[in-house]
Amino acid sequence: MGKGQDDRNRQQKDEPRSRRAQRRAAERRQAQADTKQKQEHPESESSNRRLIVGAVIAVIIIAIGFIAFGWYQTEIKPFGKTVLRVEETKYNLSHLQRRMQLELDTGFNFSLGTSSILSLPDFMIFQLEGEASLLEGIGELNIEVTDEDVAAEIRLRGGLADDVEPSVFADEVRDQVDRSGLKQNEYDLMLRGFVAEQRARDYFLFLGPTEQPQVRGRMIILEDADPEDEEEAAAVLARLDAGEDFMFVALEVTLAPSTIELDWFERDGEPTVFEDVQDFFFEAEAGERSDVITQGNFFYIVEVLEKDDARLLDDDQRNGVADRSLFDWISGLRETLNIERDLTQDDSIDALNKLN
Repeated sequence: MGKGQDDRNRQQKDEPRSRRAQRRAAERRQAQADTKQKQEHPESESSNRRLIVGAVIAVIIIAIGFIAFGWYQTEIKPFGKTVLRVEETKYNLSHLQRRMQLELDTGFNFSLGTSSILSLPDFMIFQLEGEASLLEGIGELNIEVTDEDVAAEIRLRGGLADDVEPSVFADEVRDQVDRSGLKQNEYDLMLRGFVAEQRARDYFLFLGPTEQPQVRGRMIILEDADPEDEEEAAAVLARLDAGEDFMFVALEVTLAPSTIELDWFERDGEPTVFEDVQDFFFEAEAGERSDVITQGNFFYIVEVLEKDDARLLDDDQRNGVADRSLFDWISGLRETLNIERDLTQDDSIDALNKLN
């Protein structure tokens, strides 16, 4: 020990006993206070470290929150928007996009190129509107689509027997839903619409006519793009008036050689014959030829070869009549049902961007 320590020890020995006891008691109280303070207030370095870690975690949580909010705003919320409502049946943008994808995978017509795919959202929402309208109005035809009808369609598509084991049937349902890319309820709704359409079509086929007025004729189509085209059409008509053979002239000038000869067709039964041209065919007598008929961007010259006011419809024609009757009936339903459509251009772009 040093000299200073020895002096302190001598001083403490010389202290009166009472003061020595007071000093020791004070030292014990100070030690206890220091211990308590250490327990209540951790070391500042450890405390600061925890504060820094907490701040970093908070920043990360806030950043994740902003990212999640942005993802929700741009990727989830828009697809939850209701874009079609038919009475109480609602279709959101996500449902529409999945049906678009299914249509794309199973048969959408790309013959029109890029403009065709751009029309897919409007095409699909029109299909969904008709499907929902059909399901709403099918009762008017005394037709009901039951759960068993849907199950029968699933068995038919899966090649399953009527008495198939429930577990096998359940596996087939899951497989069909997975392949469709739809949700279970969406797939069920689509099948109900399909069955309803088949039943309604059979209804109109059964009640449809077996015979109708029909005509057989010939047609020349010329372009109507500028004033000189009208002069060309008049020149073609003059050649026919002068006695040239219709078929010979038609093969030389028509835009559509495959539509020159028109076999027997009923009203609305020939897709290449439009309204004004069709009116001439059904109002003129056999052997009559038209003047130049302007329809859209084309000129037509047509000739009636034969007419029959009650000619039997073949199977294809009867099916066509049934299809048109079904279309007209659904169009009438659209006029009576509460239908709300809210598909914007941005919605269409979002849905198209999600396609695979």
